[in-house]
Amino acid sequence: MTSAELNALTAGVDPRAFDPFSWFNIVGEIGCVFWIIAYVFAIRQGFKDRAYGLPLIAICLNFAWEFLASWVIPNPVPLWLAFDRIWFFVDVVIVYQLLRYGASLQRIPEVRNYFYPIVVVTTVLGGIGLYTFYLQYRDILALVGAFMINLVMSVTFVFFFFERRHQGGRGLSVPAAWCKLVGTLGTSIECHYVIGLAEPWLPSLSFLHFLSASIFLVDLVYAVLVTRWASARAAGGQTPLEQQEEPRVPMLEAA
Repeated sequence: MTSAELNALTAGVDPRAFDPFSWFNIVGEIGCVFWIIAYVFAIRQGFKDRAYGLPLIAICLNFAWEFLASWVIPNPVPLWLAFDRIWFFVDVVIVYQLLRYGASLQRIPEVRNYFYPIVVVTTVLGGIGLYTFYLQYRDILALVGAFMINLVMSVTFVFFFFERRHQGGRGLSVPAAWCKLVGTLGTSIECHYVIGLAEPWLPSLSFLHFLSASIFLVDLVYAVLVTRWASARAAGGQTPLEQQEEPRVPMLEAA
């Protein structure tokens, strides 16, 4: 990051916004640690189950955002840039799991047949969309874009759960679900202060309020679903939802 980019980014901004030791940034940094832990649990479960542990669309958008945040969009705080790059390299492993195991887990023939082009095109279009949103709306550090992806991820996680329980729960991780919830809660608190202080031209933070509240509620639903399902499995039974459903056609096994 050049000095000119740094000056342009921080000009007229309340210095507390980019102070990593401001209380709200400490809360957010703890949230970032929980996100890393969530990734680790998801990756561990993925290798154990020969599956990928996040919804396909979430992996593609996440990877695109982390690439931009790590290598393209200026960041005035070295600690935050370090988190972005840790996420990026951890996400490389998740992308590997998606490419390694993903095609065989698809139940829609067209998606299975064109799986790799779908992943590439989704990632590229996601990156272009995020970057143009960042440019047009002056989305500081692409934070609002990150929460938009987070909401997409949270909603698709619920459908991911309903699909994966028919595949023996492959890739479902209870610790990852709860760590994502806690991690996003921490970064939500942080970003309300950072965006409010760094973007004083905004008339309100109502959209960020909506994103944060929605993510928390949907994450809670997903975490409870996965926890109840895992508890029922551990007890040797089925959840009520599983008992009501018809048998599914067996999936293709991963190579």
